Amino acid sequence: MVGPIRAGQDVTVKVDSFPYTRYGYITGKVVSISRDAAQDENLGLVFPARIRLDRSNLNIDGVDVKLTAGMSLTAEVMTGERRIVDYLLSPFRRGAAEAMRER
Repeated sequence: MVGPIRAGQDVTVKVDSFPYTRYGYITGKVVSISRDAAQDENLGLVFPARIRLDRSNLNIDGVDVKLTAGMSLTAEVMTGERRIVDYLLSPFRRGAAEAMRER
């Protein structure tokens, strides 16, 4: 387990070249996550993870397109649940909590 990420959590994978709002996404689960951080030139320190996908293709306008090495993907790991109102109000709550602290 690294931070809130652990094996067994649900993952949503979006293929960057095919907008998920039109073509959908692929679901899967975290299999493992590295204990050692790796340096990414764009993201900084990251913890590489292995994900088992439920399928390896997307249906693009009636044609099954298989995922291949080198495709750019975005993986989102579900770490918890929050109501939309809580998500929208969280910056205000943080600001109010900080305003009450003495420095």
